[in-house]
Amino acid sequence: MEDIRNHIITLSGEPVAGKSTVKKMLVEIYEKMGYRVHTISTGEIFRKISKREYKKMHPEINEEDINIADIQTDETFAKKRAEIDGLIDEAIVQLGEEINSKKRPKDVYIIDSRLAWHNIPSSFAVRLTVDEKIAGRRVFEDKSRGNEDKYDTLSEAIEKTRSRKLGEILRYQQRYGVDLANPENYDLIIDTSFANMEELAQIIVNGEKCYEQGKFYPQMWTSPAHFLPVQEPRHLTCREAGQGTVEEISESIKSEGYDFKYYVLVDECDGLLYLQDGNHRAFAALSAGLSLIPYDVRKLQPGQTPINISDPRYISKLYDWCDGIAFYGGQIGGIKQLKRFALKDIPSIEKVPVALKALGYEEPNGGER
Repeated sequence: MEDIRNHIITLSGEPVAGKSTVKKMLVEIYEKMGYRVHTISTGEIFRKISKREYKKMHPEINEEDINIADIQTDETFAKKRAEIDGLIDEAIVQLGEEINSKKRPKDVYIIDSRLAWHNIPSSFAVRLTVDEKIAGRRVFEDKSRGNEDKYDTLSEAIEKTRSRKLGEILRYQQRYGVDLANPENYDLIIDTSFANMEELAQIIVNGEKCYEQGKFYPQMWTSPAHFLPVQEPRHLTCREAGQGTVEEISESIKSEGYDFKYYVLVDECDGLLYLQDGNHRAFAALSAGLSLIPYDVRKLQPGQTPINISDPRYISKLYDWCDGIAFYGGQIGGIKQLKRFALKDIPSIEKVPVALKALGYEEPNGGER
């Protein structure tokens, strides 16, 4: 049988990672390119059916008070959730088989679904992630959301959004034996915390094109704002081996695009990302107005941090790094979400002991950013 690879993008992601916004932008891009675009959202289907069935089981609850996080964690509703999941899964499998029954060169299918990458293995699998606190803030500040996503405090929004994410992960592990957070499941993983969504959508389009043509494309993308420095950030007048200064690299990116052969190398340990190599390239990309860059990650054993983040002297590196993000990304690159970037804005900064005192935190989780 012929191996048919049509334009199918399966869009998965954590709550409030920006799937709906990106999906709209993808539709616009592909339609301008002359494609017929078809969109399917299993999340909307699940939400509608689940709220209806949950109301039947709990008639005493007002429908406007039903929260999707409660639906996903309520064990009394587990059997009904499984039934709903099964119906949706079967429909997506059949859809994939129908799409790939013949070549459809002028059609693009965008499927917003947690598990569509699994049900349609030939699809270009994309996952969007987001920092938990930024996700909570997005929910709290978005007044257009339904009542099930409205909260009285920022802390409540962060906790409920986190609970929803963990509930989804647990539910898929129990039902399918699938870890939604496993990067091996996806062709492209993008953290949207500090991303320009237009840029993000174009990264997906470029990645799908490379996937369809069998060409290499980086898997992991994020903002340099997620990284912790290992080298001295202020030494920016030096030249990276064979690449040049920040300014020279930035001009090259502007004129020729980002060169994928120059990865930034990141060490991951205890949930933190340490920029081991690529300081110049990271700042150059920000200077060129790029909110996202590809990176290669090397996992370290727990506790094996590449630098002592408890050493009081490390705080100066952190401040220099934040100044660099704000200067190159906000001031020069014009990335508005980075213009006032500061120590408190580094995701998971409360895990860095030397930063706790500077930020006035008494405990690792004792402060709200």
